[in-house]
This record gives sequence, structure tokens and C-alpha cells, in this order.
Amino acid sequence: MDTVSNYTETLEKTVRDLPERQEDLIRTAFTDQLTGLGNRGGFTRSLEELWEQDAPVTMAFIDIDNLKHCNDVFGHDEGNRYILQVSLYLKLYMKVGEAAFRIGGDEFAILSTIATEDDLAERLKHCRTVLLKNNDSEMPHSFSYGVSHADPALGEASNRMTLDADHRMYDYKLRHAMHLDRRNITQVHADDFEISDRIFDAFSMLNEGRYFFIENLDKHRTLWSQGALRDLGLPSEHIDNCRDYWKTRVHPDDLEACINDIDQVYNGTKHRRVMQYRVRNANDDYVLCRARGFRIDGDGNVPSLYVGELVNHSLAETVDAATGLGTQRMLVNAIDACRRDRCETGLIAVRVRGTAKLNELYGAEAVDNMLAEYAGRMLSITHGRSRVYRSRSVQFVVLSNDLDHEAFEQLTCHLKEAVFAPVRIAGDTITPVCLVVPAFYEHLTHQTTAVLGELERRLRTAGELVPNDSLPIPEAERKSAIDERIDLLTGLYRPSEFMRRANAFLKTRRDGAWCIATVDMGHMRLFNEWHGQAEGDRVLADVGTVLKDIENADMGVAGYWGQDDFCVLIPFKHTTVHQIYNRVREAVARHDDGVGFWPSMGVYPIDSNEEITIDAQAKAMFTNRREKTTLRSALPFSAPRSTSAKSCSTAR
Repeated sequence: MDTVSNYTETLEKTVRDLPERQEDLIRTAFTDQLTGLGNRGGFTRSLEELWEQDAPVTMAFIDIDNLKHCNDVFGHDEGNRYILQVSLYLKLYMKVGEAAFRIGGDEFAILSTIATEDDLAERLKHCRTVLLKNNDSEMPHSFSYGVSHADPALGEASNRMTLDADHRMYDYKLRHAMHLDRRNITQVHADDFEISDRIFDAFSMLNEGRYFFIENLDKHRTLWSQGALRDLGLPSEHIDNCRDYWKTRVHPDDLEACINDIDQVYNGTKHRRVMQYRVRNANDDYVLCRARGFRIDGDGNVPSLYVGELVNHSLAETVDAATGLGTQRMLVNAIDACRRDRCETGLIAVRVRGTAKLNELYGAEAVDNMLAEYAGRMLSITHGRSRVYRSRSVQFVVLSNDLDHEAFEQLTCHLKEAVFAPVRIAGDTITPVCLVVPAFYEHLTHQTTAVLGELERRLRTAGELVPNDSLPIPEAERKSAIDERIDLLTGLYRPSEFMRRANAFLKTRRDGAWCIATVDMGHMRLFNEWHGQAEGDRVLADVGTVLKDIENADMGVAGYWGQDDFCVLIPFKHTTVHQIYNRVREAVARHDDGVGFWPSMGVYPIDSNEEITIDAQAKAMFTNRREKTTLRSALPFSAPRSTSAKSCSTAR
């Protein structure tokens, strides 16, 4: 009986202790064992909770200076004491209600809902000064930091805030960190790369999404810029056996080509290397990257080096092909930089209206030339003191962080004069309606999404006050351009208008064989993720131009079904179909020649005496999708049941 009673008491005590034990487990799971601060998991959890509460947040990223050198020269015990010392100093300068975390080996973070950016930065500056003054170690103890702020209630994203703080921290490290004279230090990486640490750090800070690297081919060791650690999740700036390491990061479909190319660099058969492949980033997502480098041969006294850069297309600055201006991605990076530097910033959005009519009347190429003319005018007005971007297909943004408010207003007036002046397009002189909207910030505090959203709201408001577009073209053509249902991006007919015009076209072409062909771009969503929405729109517009040329040559009628689907009425001749497919293929290849982005075409013959309905287009599209699923053909042909023709397919 006593035994049963003891078991009962033990069970009851265990049940009572379960909540406390659960709390202990949770606390242990989110606590760094060395410092007692929260760990990376705790940081992520706290950040998510703050965002759910819509509370304004100020955060700091802190990175210990020269911890790797401390570990290499004085041992890991001394390195752990260094880490612990920094954590104690951070706690000393924190306020009640703030939380600190150790999120990596030498990285810390602070989250605060009560501090401003200036307040937290000032405390960290004082903390660093005291740490340097009171240190009695053989090497100076210090840290670098960056502070950022965001308000979830304004729609600002937590990842943008952390990225801002991270960038500011690396910028601070480059300018203020305690750089040691490593030439007098015996360590494993002393002369591997023949370059000063400070020079390498400076190069690594130049461009967003571009990672500078130097590889010692004799020792199989690579030195990477800090941005690669942040964005691609590299374990260290020094990577040994780098060929084996990249095998775990490159996409399996790209791995063989990547390894073959690297092997050629190692054995000296290839000195210049340019290739692109997919790489896992810090979030374990695959992003498209381009590697470009050059091998420098060594001899018995100096090592062979491979020097170059890796461009992360999901982050890197890009250039618009038609105007030569920076794209939306480049604009986002520039606004982020102004926000980090807390400088005066002026933005002027310019939107050109009426381009749908111009695409219909003159074609996409002529419209591109017109937009290039606008770009040239704006560049001439800014005189290099401001930067001009093509943020969308018919929208520009001028950014200035080198002008006071008065000079910015003068720039806005000059831009209005420039864009409101007549412009020539395909031999005609016209005056499209343009919207010009300025926004000036004494201190840019909001994140990029909020800033661009405010510009968009101002443009919409300005558009409501401006009458419908009016172009100086003949009244009959103007009425036609307004009445016809035209897709703004491609300049092609929408579905209902396509079928109406296709039937009207066939009434005058009763002789000969005809077909409905559908073009499926394939993986456009992935293309947009890799290259950006603006580049994806450019691909669709170029394909639209190819199909529009068919109509301009009086060979058929072209339409756009939305997303990545096109439809065209053309003569049912294998040579004609193949020619059209090849032209579409070439248009896509100018943007990306990856196999995954090859377009496909489905072909369905029709009777020229029957009315074209949505059924014919659906059958051609079904044929296309079926063949894509089975990977049999890029040009599948299907015959209607009422004919005796046999189904056939043509290989790529």
C-alpha cells in the first residue's frame, strides 16, 4: 500500500512540475549557453512576436572585431572570454524592456521597443569606447554595430529592417574597426591571397549582391567578401576545400557543368570563366548567380590565384536594356542606402501615359526608342548629380541625395519642362501625357516599400486630376486605338477582340489551310523571381512584338491570353510554324537562354469556313500543355476529329 502511495505522490508531483519543466525546456532551447543571452532561435521568435503586436521596433546588429584572429593566435578559450566580455558590456548599457541575443559565433543583436535609432546607437558607441579603454588583453577588444528601425503598422518588413542594420554594421566595420597588422602574425592564412585585409574589405562593400572572392588554387582555399556570408550563408570568409563545399550549395541540375568549369580553371586549361548557375542562399532558397573570374598563374614562389566576383541576380543591380538606366532593383538598393545614411533624399516619379495606343500604332520598338529619348532628357537635366531609374515599363524615378530642398524643387521644374516637350516617334511628333510627382525627405526613415508605395499613391492621385490621354493622331486611328481591347504590355488583342478579328480575317482568306497556335512561355513565375518582374515584362513585350510583326505582315492575327499565354492565327504550314517558334525562342533567349525557360507552342488546324471560338484555342493550348507534361516536343501538332490528319510532333 505504501508503494502505491509513493507512486501516486511521485506522479502527482511530476504532473505539478510539468509546466515548470516545459518552461525550462523552452528557455534552454532559446538560450545561448556561453553568454546566457537569447540565441538565434530566440531572436527569430521575439521578432515575430513583436511584428504580430504591430509594435515599432529598433534593432542593432553587433559584430565582434577580430574574433577569428583571437582564436587563431590566443586560442578558443581566450576567444570565449572575449565573447563573454562583450555580452556583459552590452547588458550593462541596455535598458529595462530591451533584449539581447547572440545569433552567431561573433554576432549579437538587440531588440528594443522603447529606443530610437539615435538613442541606441549612442549607447553602443559609449559601450564600445569603454570596452576599448578598460581592456587589458594582448589585443584590443572592440565591436562594430549598425542600428535600424521599422514600424510593422506601416507595412514595413522585418527582413528589411534586419538587412538595414546588417549593412550599417558592415559599413561601420569597414570605417571604424580595429584593423590589426597581420603581416607580423604567424597564422594559417597570412600570405595566401597577397592582398591587404582593408583593401579586400573595401572592394567587398562596393556593390549590393556582388561578392568579391580570391581563391588560392594551390591550397584550395578561398577568401570571400562579407556580403557572401550574409546573403549566401557561407560559414566563414575563409573556405577550405572550396570545390567540395560548393557541391553542397549548387543546384543538382547545374552541378556537373559547374564542376567541369571549375576543374578547367584548376588545371589551367581555362583562364577566363563566365557562367551562371543556381545556388542556395542563407534562407536555403535557390537564387540565380553569375560567376566571372580570371586565373593568374603562379610559379614556385607565388601561388596561382583565381580572382573574380559572384553576382546574385536576386539582389544585384541591373540595367534596363532599352534606356540604359538602372532598374527597380537598383532603385530599391539606392533608397536603402539613403535610409541607412539618414541623408536628405528627393524622389521624382515620372509616368508616361498612352503607351498602349502607341504600341498599337507604332510597335514596341518605336515606343522603346521614345522612352530612351525621355531617359536622355532626364539625364541631361540632372547633370550627374542625381540618378535616374526605369522603375517600371513606362515609369521613371529620379533620386537625389546631393540637393537641398530649394535645388530639388528647381530640378523638378526643369524635369517637367523636359518631359512635357513634344517627342518624335517613328517620324511623327507627339506629346504624350506625363505625370510628374516629387517627394522630398529631410531624413529618410521609412523603409523602401513604404517610400515607393507613397510615390504610387501620389501618382494615382495626380492621374485622377488629369484628363484621359490625348495623342495628336488622326481621329479615325485614335478612335480605333481607344475602342479596341489591347493589352497594355504586349500591344496584342485580348481574347474576345482576338476572336472577333480572327474571324473577320478568315472571311477574306477562305483559301488555304489555317491553324490556331498557342505559345506558352513556361516557368515565367520562376523567371520573375530570378530576374525581377521588370525583366519578365520585357520578355513578354518582346514576344508580343514578334507576334505583332506577323499581323503587320498581313499573315494572321495575334492575341494575348494573360500571364504567359499567347495565341495566333497563322497559315498551317510546318515551315511557317517553325519560323515563328524560332523567332519567339530567339526573343526569349536574349533575356535568358536557360533550358527551363524555353517557350513551347501548341498547334491546332481549323477549317477556314467555320467560326473560330474559344474551343479551338483551348484545344491548341491543351495540346501544348499535354506535350510539355510528357516532355515530348516543343512544337506539338494536333488534328481535329473532323479531319483525317494524324497527330504529330516535332522535336526541339
